[in-house]
Amino acid sequence: MRSLFVIPVYNQVRELPLLLAELEEAGTPRDSILFVNNGCTDGSEKLIHKSGYEHIDVERNRGVGYACIIGIDRALDRGYDVFGTMAGNGKMLPAETPRILNPLRHGRADYVTGSRFHPEGASPTLPASRRAAIPWVNLYVRALTGATLTDATCGFRAFRLDLIRRARFNWRESWLYTYGFEYYLYAQVLLDQNIRWTEVPITMRYPDKGRPYSKIKPFVGWWEMLKPWVVARVDRLGFEASTEASARGDGS
Repeated sequence: MRSLFVIPVYNQVRELPLLLAELEEAGTPRDSILFVNNGCTDGSEKLIHKSGYEHIDVERNRGVGYACIIGIDRALDRGYDVFGTMAGNGKMLPAETPRILNPLRHGRADYVTGSRFHPEGASPTLPASRRAAIPWVNLYVRALTGATLTDATCGFRAFRLDLIRRARFNWRESWLYTYGFEYYLYAQVLLDQNIRWTEVPITMRYPDKGRPYSKIKPFVGWWEMLKPWVVARVDRLGFEASTEASARGDGS
């Protein structure tokens, strides 16, 4: 089973050296990583170019979702079986990638996401604001999908590319470029009873207090993360209604 993890990077020159070193220490295969340089201007682009890993340069930062979309195109073109994402800011540990991949490799799941709140997960330096907010997001997701999650916002994830090949939505739409793609697809997975999904324990680390730990813009960025769940729910209801109408013979 061949897997490709996309690592979007936007001005992470401080964190990127550690991530690159840990990829090497973990023995990460070169053909399993694709860096997307999202218009970096702080020297991150030079580190990516020198790393020896494959990369794509984007002229400006179009968002994590855009990086996923062009990464999936690359994965599909080259016949990969699994697509995954890992943050470019060093919050996630490359050595824990097998935890994400094992349920897929052993046929136990089609979609896997990490969880720092899993009983065996950890995030000792998680900022208090995040620790308080994520459980509310979990409840929000449960209300819209019926799924009980421990960590709805973790970006360390992987899924079988067959989910994209048979997707009933246009996964290249521009509204998915920021945070929309990850969460819309996740919502579609949770709403589909035929797709197997699971959470696995992972470790997430955050920088020392006083250092920035996120590029999510308040309010605008939060809505970009919450909106996809609502849209997915509405789209799912529309699909179910259409399917029922077709089954009755009064729809087309």
